[in-house]
Amino acid sequence: MTTQTKPDTATGDSITTPTPELTDEHVAQYLRAHSDFFTQHPELLEDLSVPHATGEAISLIERQVGILRNKNQQLERELHQLIAVAKENQQVSSKLHTFMLSVVAARGFGVSLSSIRDLLHADFPDTKVSIRLFGILPDITLKDCKRIAATLPKSKLTQALFSSHARGVVFLTKRQISNVFKRAPDNKPIHSAVAVALRKRQPLGILFLGSTDAQRFQSNMGTFFLGNLGEIISAKLQQFVTN
Repeated sequence: MTTQTKPDTATGDSITTPTPELTDEHVAQYLRAHSDFFTQHPELLEDLSVPHATGEAISLIERQVGILRNKNQQLERELHQLIAVAKENQQVSSKLHTFMLSVVAARGFGVSLSSIRDLLHADFPDTKVSIRLFGILPDITLKDCKRIAATLPKSKLTQALFSSHARGVVFLTKRQISNVFKRAPDNKPIHSAVAVALRKRQPLGILFLGSTDAQRFQSNMGTFFLGNLGEIISAKLQQFVTN
């Protein structure tokens, strides 16, 4: 705390009054409010330095350039990430559009379901596809397509898939995988799988996708494509619901 002396007008004597102490924060606030300070006083830059942790000193301008360079690199990384996401979204949209056009063009329940199955095999190579349907849809004798087992509608998996607040995509546990994908002697085991709800006005069935790759279907992956895929298939299957 510093002091300042000024005369007392009543007595003519001098009195001492305290003045606020100038702190680092005061200086910082002033410089923030006057960002052109060093432009107006460039000679001060010759005397200023900002020490590194190593003890070496660099000029304030060099320090500022370094900070701006780091920010620029961070912005470039974020821009590259946005571009990558945009390209991926474009590919997803294009794939969904192609899938939808092919499904819409199919006629008849058997042909539609066969087309859906073949398209899924094309979009998910080396992936096991299994479509399970509820009894409200016609009977079908098609590979990879069958009726839902009596116990499945009561399972936790089905409840999670068709709950009103769910997106309709559930990644399967090891136990669920073993229950859904019965391994044949000549087939490789399924290590990761996902279930997609098929529903429109009511539950229609479940689409199961399984992979021998343990990292193919994981809970940390996005569900945008799978959710929209389920909606497209559901819209087509709804046309064949038996009243």
